[in-house]
Amino acid sequence: MKQRENYILKIGICDDDLDCVISVVKLIESEIMEQNLNAEITMITDNQKDIFDAIYYHKIDILFLDIDFKNKGKNGLDFASDLRNINKDFFLIFLSAHQRYMHVSFYVKVYDYLVKPANRYVIQDLVSRLKSEFNLNKNLFLNLNKWVSIRINDILYIERDKNKSKIITSFDEYTTSKSLDSLLNDLPNNFRKCHRSFVLNENKIISIDRKSQYAYFTKKNKCPINSYFELS
Repeated sequence: MKQRENYILKIGICDDDLDCVISVVKLIESEIMEQNLNAEITMITDNQKDIFDAIYYHKIDILFLDIDFKNKGKNGLDFASDLRNINKDFFLIFLSAHQRYMHVSFYVKVYDYLVKPANRYVIQDLVSRLKSEFNLNKNLFLNLNKWVSIRINDILYIERDKNKSKIITSFDEYTTSKSLDSLLNDLPNNFRKCHRSFVLNENKIISIDRKSQYAYFTKKNKCPINSYFELS
């Protein structure tokens, strides 16, 4: 499965003092261009609610998060724990003026811990490692056509729709001219054909109703299964 080069990685920055992150933003943007990483900063905010919503809806792939929010929200470590409860897949990078929190940051699956002020060499190394990370992860994105790629882990199921295929996620629906079998070849082993016209993501199933022959992903999202379908 080849790398999905047309997927733009979305970067968010959340800090209670936006003036202090201006230099970091410039360094990140400079290194993204210099190293040709297919990414862009899509959100810079001091509002934790905005970040929570973006993480919940998978609108951020990489989050730079401050730790000391003073009176503008939760401590960054506690907030990061809340974010991990709703989305375990985003890359978390702490920004902090202090090193003292570094030893406890691993509890929330942190990718890196940057001490302010971060210099060009630190950001250069970080962007290089992120680029390698996404280049090596071949099960991250699914290419639907020349312009659209989606995160594989967001897919609930895929349905044959005449000569096309319809991909259902928790938040959106996508259509591609690729066949079910072609898509299945590009997907990891947790995707299985469960019906003549359906492929599902086993990792997203919350229950199976044998009587009605449906697999449920949420209370509203379900897809049919055949009588002999069994979980791996």
